[in-house]
Parts: sequence; structure tokens; C-alpha cells
Amino acid sequence: MKRLDRREFLEKAGGMAAALGALYLASTLPGCGGREGCPLEEGEAASPGELPAPAETSAPVGLVVVEGGDPAAMVKAGLAALGGLEALRPAGKRVLIKVNAAFARPPEDAATTHPELVAEVVRGFREAGASEVIVYDHILQDLVEQTLERNGIGAAARAAGASLSVYAVRKPGPARVLQIPGARALPSVGILEDIFKADILVNMPKAKHHSGAGLSMAMKNLIGCTADMGKMHQVDLHRAIAELNTVVRPSLVILDATSVLLDNGPGGPGKVGRPGRIVLGTDPVAVDSYACGFFGVAPASLGYLRYGEELGVGTTDYRSLGVKEVSA
Repeated sequence: MKRLDRREFLEKAGGMAAALGALYLASTLPGCGGREGCPLEEGEAASPGELPAPAETSAPVGLVVVEGGDPAAMVKAGLAALGGLEALRPAGKRVLIKVNAAFARPPEDAATTHPELVAEVVRGFREAGASEVIVYDHILQDLVEQTLERNGIGAAARAAGASLSVYAVRKPGPARVLQIPGARALPSVGILEDIFKADILVNMPKAKHHSGAGLSMAMKNLIGCTADMGKMHQVDLHRAIAELNTVVRPSLVILDATSVLLDNGPGGPGKVGRPGRIVLGTDPVAVDSYACGFFGVAPASLGYLRYGEELGVGTTDYRSLGVKEVSA
């Protein structure tokens, strides 16, 4: 049998990602699918108040949309328009950046957060005095380093001064179990310990098609904060996403729509659109509602956005928050 060299392996890993990702999420491979006694749902009990609270800021505008071709310049322009990272008071604090690193795909395939965007956010927090910046994800692969090499996030984050905390699908880290008050789809959930240890949580999703949720953007990206990702897909997924967002509340969302995966998501390969934009804000419902426009989709068509508004996570009426468009 012919042995695959490293490049061939990574190509094949990328090609298998979409199919394996769907199987992992719908089956018991990554966890227990919400069954009673699931070991991933065991651990120290915690309350929502132990999670990092969103920073209180007075941003001059609700959403910032940056158009451009240089990811680093886009991040700088967007953060400046939103009031700067200093508004989050990161000096001396531990910052956790939740990216989408789930697939062994290169950036041009639009399945993961662009590594240059990630690197610039890391640099920004380091320059603002953060004591530690951690790039985090719980991915749909078993081979973490190979996946991070292929999508470019590993090298970019490390070069910018971040440490990485990325868990394989079947080997999540330690978790604490939260009871979500009033939840119907997700009354309890295991949240990985990394989230609790953060002082500031930043959400950096990739805007893309998703076979189960319709679209994967900011709200959907937080599923990677949970220990048993399969559980979310075995209940009312849309309501579960919204309920998760009532307790896991980032201080900042930076959505990557430099390119978007238009079909065959979440892992691709598929048709790729090139909006050439990033969207920044503090309201994940508003960010996602704006980003629906990149796909020609009405926000009201996505259940998790409707539930998110109903549960007080944010508003689909993003225009009411004020939208500033800038170029970089």
C-alpha cells in the first residue's frame, strides 16, 4: 500500500472534513448526544456568574463593517472605529479568542477563520497589555496540530504572541456543568474550563453555510465552548444555540466574511463568495443578522436568531444600533 506523504495526507484530511464533521456532530463519536450520565456532562457544578462577563463599553456605534483586502488593516480599522481594544481594559488580563479552526482547510476554502485576522487581534491585545492571549477552539478533528497547520491558524497565532488551547473532537478538556435557568432545549451544559479562566472572551467566527443550522456565524460558533458538541445537535439546535448564548457572552465579536462558504458547509469544499468584509460588534444577534445579507438570507429565517432576540441575547434590528461602514 502506498504511504501518503505529509502534503497528500493534509489534502485528504481536508477533503474528508465535511463528511466527518457532519457524522461527528450527529453521532456519539464526539460525546454522548445528551444522554443521561454522559461523562462529558460530569464535573464541578458552576453558575453562569462564574463565566467571563461582557465588558461594559461605550462604543460610538453598534456595528462596524470594514471592507478591504488586507486582513490586518481591516482589523485595525474596525477596532479603531469601534473605540479601540483599550475600551475592554485588557491590561493585565487573560484574553481568550474563540476562533473557528474546525477543519483542515486552507483559508481560501472559507471553512475557518482567516489566520491573518486572528494574528492581528492577538497583536492588538498584546500591545494593549494583556497578560496572556489564548487562541481557543474545540474542533471536529482528532489530529489537532495537522489541522492547525493546514488552516494556518496555529502558526499565525503563535507568531503573533498567543498560546493555543485547541481540543480534539473526542478529547475535550475538563469542563464545569452549568444549569441554564429557564432553558428548554439545553437545561444543562458542560462548558470547557478554558472559558471560565478567561477575563475577556472574544468571538471570531467564520461566516459560512451550515447543513444543520442554515448558517454558522457568531452565535453558532459558541458551540465550540461546550464539552459535548453532539448534544447540541440532538435537541432543538436553534433554541439550544440561543440558550447557550444567554450564558456564554463574549465582550467582542469579530466576524470573518472576507470570504464565505456558500454551500456544503460547515467544512466544504463548496462554492466560495468574496464579500471582502469583517463585521465587529458586541451584539451577536445583530452581527449575525447583518451577515445574513452576505448569503441573501433573511434573519427571520434562522431560528436561533429569532430565539436569541426572544431570550434577550440581542436584536435582529441591527440598524437600530447604528452601523458604521469603513474601508481599509
